Amino acid sequence: MIRKLWSAVFLLTAISIVLGAFGHASQWERHIHPALTGVAPATVQLLALIWYWVSGTMLVFGLMLIRTLQRMGRGDRNLRFVPWLIGAFYAVNGAYAALTVGPFFWLFVVQALLLFVCTWALQRTTGAAPAT
Repeated sequence: MIRKLWSAVFLLTAISIVLGAFGHASQWERHIHPALTGVAPATVQLLALIWYWVSGTMLVFGLMLIRTLQRMGRGDRNLRFVPWLIGAFYAVNGAYAALTVGPFFWLFVVQALLLFVCTWALQRTTGAAPAT
């Protein structure tokens, strides 16, 4: 039962990362692009490329986490480095952004902590496969 709980929290965290990718991408046309009036077109194009690349990265990270959870549920215990690595990336960048840009970015730190705790708990528990 406890394994299913940790699996569900892990899955919800991964889904929040996937959804964050779409939220991030949607901000370009709504807020960022209009604020770049008067900026050289080549610069705007570069910023758009970077903006959407970050959104794609978030999408890939979330999908990797979902796949990792599926494989961990089948007994593969060698994949814990995936959530640990993504969590470390989110923790470091989220903390830096929260301290320098604004408190919204503490969300990334919370997501990282959830990944760390869930991965640790899933590695320590044995029994039924996680609910995915």
